[in-house]
Amino acid sequence: MSIDNLFNPEILILLGFLFIGGVLLLFLISRNFTAGIYLWLLAVLFFKYNRITIEGSMLPDFSIDRMLFVMLMFIFAAEALVRKRRIFSFTAIEYSMFLFCAFAVMSMIYSGFIIKEGGRLRIGELLTGFILPFFMFFAAKNTYDTYEKREGFIKFMIAIGLYLSFTAVFEHFRIEQLVFPKFILDPGFGIHMGRARGPFGQAAVNGTVLGFALASSAYFTFNYRRSRLWRFFSFALLVLTPAAIFFTYTRAAWLGALAGFAIIMTVGLKEKQKAAAIVLTLLCIAVVLGASFFMDTSSAELALDRTRDQSPVYDRLNLYIASINMFASSPLSGVGFGKFSDNAPDYFENVSGIPYQDSEIKQHDTFTAVLAEMGLAGISLILCIFISILSKSIKLYRRLSVSNSAERRLVVIFWGFMAVYIVNSVFIEMRYFEFVNAIFFVFAGLICRREMEYADKAY
Repeated sequence: MSIDNLFNPEILILLGFLFIGGVLLLFLISRNFTAGIYLWLLAVLFFKYNRITIEGSMLPDFSIDRMLFVMLMFIFAAEALVRKRRIFSFTAIEYSMFLFCAFAVMSMIYSGFIIKEGGRLRIGELLTGFILPFFMFFAAKNTYDTYEKREGFIKFMIAIGLYLSFTAVFEHFRIEQLVFPKFILDPGFGIHMGRARGPFGQAAVNGTVLGFALASSAYFTFNYRRSRLWRFFSFALLVLTPAAIFFTYTRAAWLGALAGFAIIMTVGLKEKQKAAAIVLTLLCIAVVLGASFFMDTSSAELALDRTRDQSPVYDRLNLYIASINMFASSPLSGVGFGKFSDNAPDYFENVSGIPYQDSEIKQHDTFTAVLAEMGLAGISLILCIFISILSKSIKLYRRLSVSNSAERRLVVIFWGFMAVYIVNSVFIEMRYFEFVNAIFFVFAGLICRREMEYADKAY
């Protein structure tokens, strides 16, 4: 079964209209833009790879999630024009995002990369890696105006985490009847068959989102005054997610989840020692029990093989060397956005002490890719975005009083998200995965909004 045959064009168009109709109905009933954001994320999760190419058009491929995104943009713009929603002024974050995207477009035009064979625009990577997530940051910053909406984001992440965790377990034990969607089982879909890869078709990306989910579980676990149902879901996530992350057999996912949860535990131990100790103990018990229960011979062998396999390490080291050489050849503006793979063979170098490998020509580091393709101009803008977001989150944490524990906890969980995202970005080229990027930037947007609200009160 090929992924291209899962939906024919007519069914895809029908599903697109149904999704858009559902969004409009939700807006009419709830008048809550966050519902549209979640529907778009679900469309990306389940329909990202079901696309129609419009022959003779310069436009990118047509898909449900992209239709939905355009509609959300129009609704957001319309609400802003009629002054239905408050629009916060631009900060260094938004200016850097705009300049980065503009520079990337100019870079593609200058290098001749913007038009591909057939005369169509080659902007897919720019859309999924930057334009869509950056818009979601701006939308979230001007949408999440109540505590209930901010808490709703955590609930959404817990629900996604439970789905992905159960799916990972079903994939591992080959309980195919319970795997949804069925294209996850298709060997022709994505990569990493045999590992927990979920609807992303990629184990590393699945592990990244599971790391987000693990961080999200701390919100209700630490908060005894909130819903018992969501606390139960959070504890279930604490038990399931470590095993699910393990089944991705991806070292970056393991390291990212550990880093994110360690940050949450470290701050939690300072602020609420008893709760943090209980959570940490439960997690350790879950990991030990999970290891003894889930670890059959094949699992142990695969985990050991992945741990011992140095080939991906050497691939990345050689890619780093090629990236540095690219940067050295054009330090200010790089070799051109999206041009890394085309140029990589010319920049590999045999360095003493590092086994030479040149079979992998796709970048595996989000930040190094920007440095090589867009030089100092591009990496400076990206670093400005992340440093400014982190700075605003720290300012918000300091502005919040100790009595406002739930809001402070939300900031700490965001730090966990940021650790997961950055660690995995060092080992994965994230520009291809808008779901991961959008999740991070939606969370960043709601945190930055809260900081600006407190800053306004201070003045």
